[in-house]
Amino acid sequence: MTDQGRRERADTAVRREPPLLNWANAFTMLRVVLVPVIAIFVFTDGATARWWAFAIFVFAALTDSIDGWVARRLIGVTRWGALADPVADKALIIGSLTVLAINGELPWVAVAIIVIREFGVTAQRTVLVRRGVVMPASRFGKAKTVSQVAAVTLYLMPVVRGGLPDAALATAVLLTVASGVDYALRGARTAHAR
Repeated sequence: MTDQGRRERADTAVRREPPLLNWANAFTMLRVVLVPVIAIFVFTDGATARWWAFAIFVFAALTDSIDGWVARRLIGVTRWGALADPVADKALIIGSLTVLAINGELPWVAVAIIVIREFGVTAQRTVLVRRGVVMPASRFGKAKTVSQVAAVTLYLMPVVRGGLPDAALATAVLLTVASGVDYALRGARTAHAR
């Protein structure tokens, strides 16, 4: 075999996608599966059930970092995982916020704003991908995610009451709107430039 043939074979081996069933993708799917479990504990009376809801949410939120680390360092990133990861994040946040709103603990308007932003950004991202444009997450987007996780965590934590969870949710909603506007503007500029 020639040197050129060996290099082509090595390049093909390097680019081969890892199997769909792997630990990184399992952690991604676990976030989605845990949303109904969180709901069961939120709807169950008692401090013990609430601590369980809190602990499961925190664990599920941490799996977002775990699955990314496992994919990048140990297994390799799959196309399915790259698509499923942000969907699982949205399912965890929106699902948990919805459960809390159904339980009367936070206003529906906050959930609606977050849902509208997520669907709007997802729609724009889909259009851009079809045009061959992939936009990375911005600092606003990352801050938005952290603020949403913090807000849900504070609402679920049994010992935290009063204005702190409400302030965290207000911050999350503001960052959600700001990141949505930022993404829309960056997307429009990028699409126009192409």
